[in-house]
Amino acid sequence: MKKILTLFFILSLQNLIPVFAITAQKTINLHSDGVYVLSTEARPKNIEVTNPNILEVTSTSDSFSPTGQLLFTTYNEGISYVTYKYGKANTDYTIKVLIDNNQSVDQSVIELDTIKEVKTDK
Repeated sequence: MKKILTLFFILSLQNLIPVFAITAQKTINLHSDGVYVLSTEARPKNIEVTNPNILEVTSTSDSFSPTGQLLFTTYNEGISYVTYKYGKANTDYTIKVLIDNNQSVDQSVIELDTIKEVKTDK
């Protein structure tokens, strides 16, 4: 009986302890060494990237539109979370970015052409 009560006590404690994990509202797949644009409903601010070694994110917007865009520059394969705030209430929004060259690029982003370095023999 003591074992059952102990087990019940331990299980109830596990449910009370909060788990601090990032939950993403959106997941997008990208390729490494690329530049991508993602449209957002509002101007993003306070952008945080969990893994800046593989991903750089900047915000672009204009003065006449309430919408904005996120510009993703990818470097290496891996996983990173991008969190930003938007709107008057500073609502948090999180995007999970999977950088994997074996998967297709997500349809919600626009891939930009980049100029590759051209090496010439002299």
